[in-house]
Amino acid sequence: MEAIIIISIIILISIIFVISYIKKIQSGSCCSTRGNENISKVKVADKNKNHYPYKKILQIGGMTCSNCAKKIENNFNKLGNVYAKVNFDKEELIILMKEELSDQDIENVIKDSGYRYYIKNA
Repeated sequence: MEAIIIISIIILISIIFVISYIKKIQSGSCCSTRGNENISKVKVADKNKNHYPYKKILQIGGMTCSNCAKKIENNFNKLGNVYAKVNFDKEELIILMKEELSDQDIENVIKDSGYRYYIKNA
């Protein structure tokens, strides 16, 4: 009897997971765009990495597509004096800065983008 109850609960959880996953797939991209639309990339004027004396490497959690990565990059690159690059496969963000940003400023940009992060030693 106990085994039947446990199996029933596992089946119910599996069904809920499958329904949730199907809804996510049908809704299109995880970001603010739909379907195959892409987020335009904010281009950095100065791409010479030698001009950026400060560097932080962060692990970003919650990215599910390349548009997520672009969204985070864009929000940093809009700041000016910052060159941000996300490696989607490694879930890693490298921030190069001409003037050092505080951890609070970095956290605010990432939270405003809708993600969470972990600081790695750089």
